[in-house]
Order: sequence, then structure tokens, then C-alpha cells
Amino acid sequence: MIQDAAGRRVEVRVPVKRAVFFIGYELIPYLDLWEQTVGISLWAKRYSDLLKKTSPPGWLRTIPTVGTATQINLEALAVLSPDLIVTWSYRPEGLKLLEDFARKSGAVVIALAPESLKDLYRSMKLLAQVFGRERRLHRVEKAMEGIFSLIQDRLQGLKHRKRVLWLWGDRCHCQVAGGQGVVADLLRLSGGKNCAETLDHPYPRVSPERIVLWDPEVIFIWGNAPFGPKEVLRDRRLAVVTAVKHRAVYKAPAWSTWSPRVALLTLWAAMKLYPERFRGLSFSALVGEFEAHAL
Repeated sequence: MIQDAAGRRVEVRVPVKRAVFFIGYELIPYLDLWEQTVGISLWAKRYSDLLKKTSPPGWLRTIPTVGTATQINLEALAVLSPDLIVTWSYRPEGLKLLEDFARKSGAVVIALAPESLKDLYRSMKLLAQVFGRERRLHRVEKAMEGIFSLIQDRLQGLKHRKRVLWLWGDRCHCQVAGGQGVVADLLRLSGGKNCAETLDHPYPRVSPERIVLWDPEVIFIWGNAPFGPKEVLRDRRLAVVTAVKHRAVYKAPAWSTWSPRVALLTLWAAMKLYPERFRGLSFSALVGEFEAHAL
């Protein structure tokens, strides 16, 4: 019996043999869940470079998709006969739809909440218990903590925290990372001062005038956004912003922030914010070292 992020107490029959991941799919390689996974989100197949890089030969080509957490394909789900479905608690209507399916099919639904780094660690621990992967989890957590410790060591004595803004995928350049969510933790741990930290939401929309008043010194763009630094630098509404004037606008790697790789994204952000603090270090080399220890 476990309690998930939605506060539901659910009984999971172990060992889990047929799992479907609407979210948390980047934990499949880290916890070695290839054989137990029978279906994944459409976004996982379309966008996860990690699955493309690490999956067994032919796995990603043949693994069925089941829609997304917000557009669930119940027909595809029924064909797979899962005994465990992993989704998120962010959309109650989607969770209810899966609960109704589970009551009829005998499956169990676990809801995760990607609201903070703490939530990510909690979800990793929960899934490691369900799949009997505690030893693998220990290895992953050790690799993550190694990266976070490196960042902390390099930023010791930091007196000025640069004002930073994270833009999501809206082409108007007005959807930002607020004070909730994994990205809020990422920005804080990278030594940045999140301009939108007082907005109590992971994805608030703000006006260009608000961004100008915040005057971020650095702007980060979500890695899967349909635009890049050039579009932001050309946005006349933001021309007086310090980050734009100094061309300190960077697009993050197109990696999931709901993954152990959030440690690497935090390192990437810290190295962009304070390159002088990370002299002599190669980001690509550190990524390779992390993957060698965690995967």
C-alpha cells in the first residue's frame, strides 16, 4: 500500500509486469524498466532524446503510445492491459478518467506531482519501491547529488545573484517559470534570482511591461520551445532589458525537467550565469561522467 501525490492510498501488486508511463518516462532508463514498460506517452516517443539514445534496439520503434496525460487514448490503453499506470495529478479530469478505466480493468493508477525537486525525489523513490529498483535509485541519487554538490562548491561566497527569467514555449515570450515547480528550484540552486519567484504558479503569463520592470540580467528559454534566442533578441518590446542588450539569452538543452537530468540542467544554468566560477570544467565531459554513473 502506497500514498501517491494526489493523496490516494493505492495497493500495487508486485512485481509490476506491465506498466504505462504518461509522465516519468525518463525514469525508465535510469531505473532499468525497459522490460516492464508496455506503453508510453506520445511526447515520450516524439521528444525524449534520452529514450532514443538509451533504449534497446527496436524498443522505441515498437513500443505503443497511449496519447498524453491530457489527451488519453483509452482504446490503446485497453489493448495493452496494464497493471500499473503512471500519470500526474495536475489535471484532475485526466486522473478521474484513468481511475474509471482502472476500476473496470483491474489496473492501478499512481499519480505523481512534478511541483518541486523534492517531489521528483519522492516520485523516484516511490517508483523504485514499486519496481524493486532501490539499488539503481541509490546510484542515480548519488550521481545527482554529485552534480548539486559541485555547483554549491563553485558558487560559495557568491555575493550578487543575477536576476534571471525562464521562458516557456509561448511564442509571445510571456509565459515564464514562476515560484512553483522544478524549474523554480533549478534556478535557485544555480545561483539565480528568479524574477517571477513571487508568482505562485509554475507557468504564469505576464506582460512584456512586467518583464521590462523586472529587467532580468539573463534569460533562459525552455529547450523544447518553438523559438530560440534570436527571436527574443529581436523582440522590440524587450529591447531595453539588460539580458537582451547584453545578448545574455540562452536556450536550454531539450531535456525533461522531470528527470534526474534536472541536475545537469541546473549545472548548465549555473555555468551560463557564472562562467567565471566554472573555469576549467567541460559541461559535455560532466554530462558523460554523470551518465556513466547514473545509467
